[in-house]
Amino acid sequence: MDSVEVRIMSDSAFNAADALGRLMNNKTLYKKLLDKFEQGYGDYEEKVTEAFNSGNFEEAVHLSHTMKGLAGNLGAASLQEASLVLEMIAKGSERTAELEPALKNFGFELQRALREVRGGVDMG
Repeated sequence: MDSVEVRIMSDSAFNAADALGRLMNNKTLYKKLLDKFEQGYGDYEEKVTEAFNSGNFEEAVHLSHTMKGLAGNLGAASLQEASLVLEMIAKGSERTAELEPALKNFGFELQRALREVRGGVDMG
């Protein structure tokens, strides 16, 4: 049973302990930030994709940088990393072969995080 719990925790989109450490263990604030994330970023994948598809690399940098910071604050390291990759591609101001896989990975990590927030993040 313990090994199953460890596996589930390792599959989590969030490292709540890390995030709570930044928030002085304020679980109420963390819950509020997670709720705001869920309510405000459901369409973010489409916004980022549209910025790249329209060639608006400045907007793509801004959007990916914003998500990188937010994900870091929430303890969502995989989403933070996916956002960083997109930010680096956008700063290159051109479509590269890495863009499509990076967009797919970003979408996967964002949706995984949103699903987990909807299901309830384990705050320990």
